[in-house]
Formats: sequence, structure tokens, C-alpha cells
Amino acid sequence: MYTSYQKWQEFYRRIENKARSLIDPATGRVAASLVESIACPLCGSRAFHTRVVKHGFTYVTCSHCGFVYVNPQFTSEAIHTVYNDEDVREFFFRELLLPYVERDQKPEFERRIGEIRKHVRNPHPRLLDVGCAAGLFLSIASAHGFEAEGLELNQSYIEFIKNNRPLKVQAKLLEAIGYPDASFDVVTLWDVLEHLPNPVDTLGEVARILKSNGVVALTTINHSCINEKLLKARWRYYMPPDHLCSFTPALLRSMLHRCGFTVVKLQHQYMFEVLADVYLPFLIPKGSSNPLANTLSKINKVLYLVFTLTSQGIFNILHSGDIVTVYAKKD
Repeated sequence: MYTSYQKWQEFYRRIENKARSLIDPATGRVAASLVESIACPLCGSRAFHTRVVKHGFTYVTCSHCGFVYVNPQFTSEAIHTVYNDEDVREFFFRELLLPYVERDQKPEFERRIGEIRKHVRNPHPRLLDVGCAAGLFLSIASAHGFEAEGLELNQSYIEFIKNNRPLKVQAKLLEAIGYPDASFDVVTLWDVLEHLPNPVDTLGEVARILKSNGVVALTTINHSCINEKLLKARWRYYMPPDHLCSFTPALLRSMLHRCGFTVVKLQHQYMFEVLADVYLPFLIPKGSSNPLANTLSKINKVLYLVFTLTSQGIFNILHSGDIVTVYAKKD
């Protein structure tokens, strides 16, 4: 993250600009023609209270179950327009995903494959990666003996896979594709749930296409973390219009249980840079031709690394990570 800091800041700026382009200047909120009031996607309650307002979008907390979601939320007609923003998508793909994100993801994906292997009986398991991006995880899974395929809607990713990675990928929504019952041993959803208007429906479909004792593995955001408590609306993962909802470990366990799963492992990842952006700006890298400034920058990099590793260890113990990784088995 440190070496790509400026690129990430530009990406977040573009996301913010996209959100602001959807705002009605008269109200300061997202244009009424794009959204509608909804019931809680988890429990159906219409009782809620405002949690934060960010870039004209309102995140609310359900008064019944504690789920956090954007309300009012996009209409089905508006979703296509909102999510097909080439400026944001292409920048992330070219400037971040290929040169930086995949580099950082590779060792983590190797670890996740190892964890999944512990819970799968089939020696040649069939795996579906929902929202497979440019196919890195699929490639790693294939190399480890999985019969892997993916779903991805972004055409830039699809073209990249077609030209660079011999993988089976379809440009369809999971709910629309109609896989037969018990088709897969494993389904993965890395950084997917927070983008979905109805995450329970998606997990229900995952349960249907998984075999008995099949594994679902996912990562998503956790609003019960310490960073959210400290930062509130400044918490990075309140990211409209991309992030439509947020979870807690308890909510994830409850939601997965409702869909027929038992959680077998849950891990926390604390994102130190989220707090550093606000409270430790002196650690932010700055290019300079001044020898003294360059020396200070090197010291900052060391401090940044020390803070990152130390805080990760502490918040793992406290179970308060911004990101959670969950492995669950179908009952």
C-alpha cells in the first residue's frame, strides 16, 4: 500500500467525484430519481437510524438486527448507469490492480487456497470465484489442482483474461446463470458482499450450488472495528456509490447460518493506513530532490512498517479488523 499511496488517493478521489456527480445540488443528497427507500436487506425491518452521511449518501443502521446499509438505495434501473463508470474502473484496473494489487494479493491468495484445502474432501475440487477480477485467484487455484472457473462483469477484466490467462470466465451474475444444484465444492467471494444490494439472496444461491460439506470463503468489511469507531464518516470503507452495505462478525455468522452454513474460521485484518491517512499524515510518502527530505522519508517508511506490523498483531488479538475473512461449510 505504501508504494502505491498516491495511486490509491487518486482512485478514492475518482470514487468521490462519481458519488458527487449523483447528488442533487438542491438537497445535497443523492438524486431522488436514482434511489428508493428500502427495508433492511437482512431482516426486512423498516426501522432504522442514520449512522453516517457521506458524499450525499446515507448509511443507516437497522434498529432490529444492526445491519448497516445505504438507504435510500439505487433502483434496479439506476444500478447499470452507476456501476458502469469507465473512468473509475479503468483507472483501478490499469494503475492499481495489475501493477500493485495483484502483487500484494498473491501471497495472501496462496494462504487462502491452503486454508480452503483443509476443509475440502474432494482431491480435485470444483471451484467458482464470484467477482474474479483479472483472474489471479483462479490461476492460483488452478495451479493447486482445483477445477476453477469465475464470474466477472467488468469487460476490461474479461478481455485481459481472454488474452493473458487460459481460464473459464463468464460475464454473468451468479443469480442469472442457473448452475445446477450441488455443482461446486468451493465458492469464493473476495471483496464482493459489500457491493451487493441483497447479500442474503446471493449467499442463498451459493448454498444451492454448493455440494454437501462444500466451502464458501469470503472477505468483506467490518463496521464494528476500532477504525470505524474513531473515524465514523471518514472511515474509508464507507465508500458510496460502490459499497452498499457493511457487516460485523456476528452478522456474518448469523447470515451464513440462515443460509445453511457453519463458520469454521474467521480472521481479522487491521488496515493501519486507514487511520494513518487521518491521524499520522507525516508518514505519507513525499517525493523530493532534497537529501534531508529523502532521509526523513526513509525513516517514515520504517516507522510505517513498524506501526503496520505492530497494530496488525494487536488488533488480531482484539478481533477488530477493518476486513474479515470467513470460511464456512454447508451443513
